[in-house]
Amino acid sequence: MNRSSVRIALLAVTSLACAVTHPIQARAQAADTAAAPADTVFRLESMVVTATRVAAPGQALAASALGHAVTLVDLGLAASPYALEALRDVPGSFMDESVGPGGPTIVRLRAGEEVFTQILIDGVQVNQNGGFFDFQGLALSNLDRMEVARGPQSAVYGSSAVSGVVHLLTPRGPEGPPRVTLKGEGGSAVEEGGSWRLSGAVRGGTPRFRYSLGGGAAYSRGIYDLPHDTRTADGSLRLDWAPAPSWDATVTARRINVESLLPVRDAGATRVPLDPNAFNERTRDVEALTVRFAPSSSWNAYVRMSRYNEDFLYADEFDDVSVPPDAGYFVFDANLVFESALTRTTAEAAVAAAAGPVRATVGLVTEREELLDRISGDFASDPLGLERSSVAGFGEVAWTPTADLVVGAGVRLEDYEGLPIETTPRASLRWTHADAPVSLRMVVGRAYKAPNLQQQYVDNPFIASNPDLRPERSTSVEAGVDLGGRGRPWSAGLTVFRQSFDDLIRTVAQEGEEQQINRNLGESRATGVEWEAGVRLSGPWRIETQGAWIETEILENSGLATSEFPVGESLPFRPSFVGSVTLAYQGAGPLSGRLTAGRRGSQTVLAERFSGPRTPLDGYTLVWASASWRAQDRVRVFARVGNLLDTEYRTAFDRMGSPATGALGMEVVF
Repeated sequence: MNRSSVRIALLAVTSLACAVTHPIQARAQAADTAAAPADTVFRLESMVVTATRVAAPGQALAASALGHAVTLVDLGLAASPYALEALRDVPGSFMDESVGPGGPTIVRLRAGEEVFTQILIDGVQVNQNGGFFDFQGLALSNLDRMEVARGPQSAVYGSSAVSGVVHLLTPRGPEGPPRVTLKGEGGSAVEEGGSWRLSGAVRGGTPRFRYSLGGGAAYSRGIYDLPHDTRTADGSLRLDWAPAPSWDATVTARRINVESLLPVRDAGATRVPLDPNAFNERTRDVEALTVRFAPSSSWNAYVRMSRYNEDFLYADEFDDVSVPPDAGYFVFDANLVFESALTRTTAEAAVAAAAGPVRATVGLVTEREELLDRISGDFASDPLGLERSSVAGFGEVAWTPTADLVVGAGVRLEDYEGLPIETTPRASLRWTHADAPVSLRMVVGRAYKAPNLQQQYVDNPFIASNPDLRPERSTSVEAGVDLGGRGRPWSAGLTVFRQSFDDLIRTVAQEGEEQQINRNLGESRATGVEWEAGVRLSGPWRIETQGAWIETEILENSGLATSEFPVGESLPFRPSFVGSVTLAYQGAGPLSGRLTAGRRGSQTVLAERFSGPRTPLDGYTLVWASASWRAQDRVRVFARVGNLLDTEYRTAFDRMGSPATGALGMEVVF
């Protein structure tokens, strides 16, 4: 059977399944926001969305942390106004600021590569071609919550969902008259670091029509002698229309613009002069239309059409940087302008049904990516235009043979143009004691990341194309136990996981050729223990802790410098430990707040951003605090302090972390 026949068969089988299975695709967006005031504490204890693409009871899921949500209140009390900050409370997550605070920043889940985390906004994937996503300056307004699903999620989300998925969700408007929220804040640091943020939102609606609109702007100077001057502007819209009890439609749209100087070079912040000319700007547009049909409580379906567009610009000028001949590092110094435009259009449909002890979901996703890159300056070249399509079918079944046992299985078949068909299965098991507050779970799954278009098809004097390049793959197994909950004042969870990565893509020399080429050569492994626990103390006090111990190992280093990536040693830029303890106060009165101490363990880093000698980096502990006081029913005053003890630490070699920072703001609701 040729590839065309396989693709046609995949489409036919999936379409047939969608037509006859009496599906359930639960209302992923309809369940995501209660019709409540914007300042309500909204906890996702009963339904989760991101874990299975289907809003389902959390107790019916077996994988760890599938219902982990950073809520509206959590976002408001984070140590900074940026979306990235809220992820610090997710077990196993690490914010990699390898060029220092304020610069390009990535998220690693379970010590995976930066391209192994899929990022969604209102169900739409917003990773760059190849999986990279930069959180720099991302300060979203009109944001309801953030959901995080850890572990391999390719059975549901396909490429790039290797270590997990981060999902940002816009709130649905509440029923009632227009509710206007205005927020403003200003802040500074003990050294430089001035910042401000303004945002506003209006929400409301009728039983059949809801609306939610928001916008905001933010600025951060940065902590270095030369500023980052990071500026962010974003606007969002969500409209929900329910003309009949059996069906409804949702439109979401968001534009995010971030521009910033980039003063810190790859070699560090003090070994060479800061760069006064490097600059980048990124504009993201996310749009989606989702139509849901639910004629009964036992089955429903949805169709979604979405579009993602990202325009990126990087510009730098020759600075005439002087580097000693024996420095041991390289500093890029040239006139360079790089422009990239990515457009991704996606159509997906899913149906799901519940019959007795069985819940089943099947779906189909088609996608097309178009990429145009331009390089000018000292390295000018012809524009590079690339495109590819993909089609995928996925299905999941959850069987509950008894009240205390859930058995799950799922699989996704994905056919990327120019790549072999990928099959990514996942199986899960969860047992809950009927009387005692104990649940046991186990998950086994595979995941993959497709090579980006440039890795496959770029062909220039330096790198040759390799259309036979395969995806990077991963296999994971995890087991866990959950205690407490169910109305008890305490809860705890522990997860042990082991994830292997193979067919990792490396750029290597071709024998007898001047060009290099990308090949599947690398292999590594991550093993870890994650925990979450919380207990309500007397009255409104609660103490919580979360974190992870993670160990990584390089198993195959072909194509890499053996001194930088020696076999048997740990991967660089992965702390051995990340964790925090939080004391929270949430009383019935106007005051709430939290005090958090977070620890980042020691790690090995490279002296430059992507290369250089392996260098040990000491661990550090930071303390941050936030408080909110509702002065009146419609007025709230809040304050935050980051790095409360003004601890000196490094985010990477020769890149200092943020000093003590503070911010004061006010929110007014009309």
